[in-house]
Amino acid sequence: MKVFFHGITVLPLLILWSFICRMATGEEEEVFDFPKTLEEFKFYFNKEGQLRNVETDEPFNFVVDPDNHKYNQKRYEALGNVRQFLEVIITDHVYKLLEDHKLRRVKIPVDPKPEEPTSFFYMSEDALEKDKLLILIHGNGVVRAGQWARRLIINDCLDSGTQLPFIEWAIKEGYGVIVANTNYNKANDKKDGQEIRYSETPEDHMECVWKNFIHKSKASAIGIVAHSYGGVVTLELAKNHIDEFWRRVFAVALTDSVHSFHHQNGDESVIHFYTERAKNWASSLDELDTPIETYSDYCPTVAAGTDKHEYTSYSSRFSIFKFLSEKYREMTEPGGEKAESSEKESSVKKEAEETAMSQDISASQIDVEMNSQNPDESQKEEL
Repeated sequence: MKVFFHGITVLPLLILWSFICRMATGEEEEVFDFPKTLEEFKFYFNKEGQLRNVETDEPFNFVVDPDNHKYNQKRYEALGNVRQFLEVIITDHVYKLLEDHKLRRVKIPVDPKPEEPTSFFYMSEDALEKDKLLILIHGNGVVRAGQWARRLIINDCLDSGTQLPFIEWAIKEGYGVIVANTNYNKANDKKDGQEIRYSETPEDHMECVWKNFIHKSKASAIGIVAHSYGGVVTLELAKNHIDEFWRRVFAVALTDSVHSFHHQNGDESVIHFYTERAKNWASSLDELDTPIETYSDYCPTVAAGTDKHEYTSYSSRFSIFKFLSEKYREMTEPGGEKAESSEKESSVKKEAEETAMSQDISASQIDVEMNSQNPDESQKEEL
């Protein structure tokens, strides 16, 4: 568990102190040899997508050796942590599930030099040829393409912890699908690896995917679903391509997003886009879809039906599907927003200002200091 003190994560300090103590006493850190595959761990995913022990059919148990907490912690990290020299067990399994759903791995940058490290994302085979496209963006931390929360994959089930329900819905509805991999930023996915060109940060990764693939796709209708820090990434994308967002992005569905219009300098056109086409399902004790009044965000916000951050995407999935369908119809059907907005598409900023005035949104209101936290300080790591 991470402890925060005045916005500072204490865990790294504790790790450093532990290292100093070991150096002072001459104690070497004990090295444990763990299995490298799910089968070697003697675990499997049952038909319900739940992680179970092969021999006992019981859920994953953190405590294996009651007298050795360090062993238990290292074992847990080995089961779901980032890849060191071999593929991560859970992450590799989810990658395979994406491929089983006919998504293919696409390397970036698109022009790698010999021996240059590359990142990748996943895309359905015909994604760039589809009329409509759904983009999935996970949060910060150890999660990779196809995952919302590693903790849920291990302790609950694949459906709640992965993006598979969203992918299956999108394919059934005729969407092309792009699954971002925004945390894959260094060579071989190693913490001390060389930075990957155009994927140095989550924002850079998504910008590269947009410019080289999404922008060039045939889709006239694009939907985005983003969780936690994925909301920060999406807002940066909207800022950089706001004209194209007005033309092509019909909906942005966020789950417990930590974006900030103030700290990310969202202008009036971006703010108006979010008020019209975005919604954030936030962790709350209120019932699903209960409106939540926010004083630091222009994005309409409702309850996700859970107070657990990592569970918000799964608990609100059916409401998100309904939202996406409604927004798609608004943009594409006769008499909808797209049919009567040719002038809006060619003059986005002017339209945004006029709409803001008609809704009595003054410039002074837009510039009011928000109380939201800095995204860099408030991003929640998905475990």
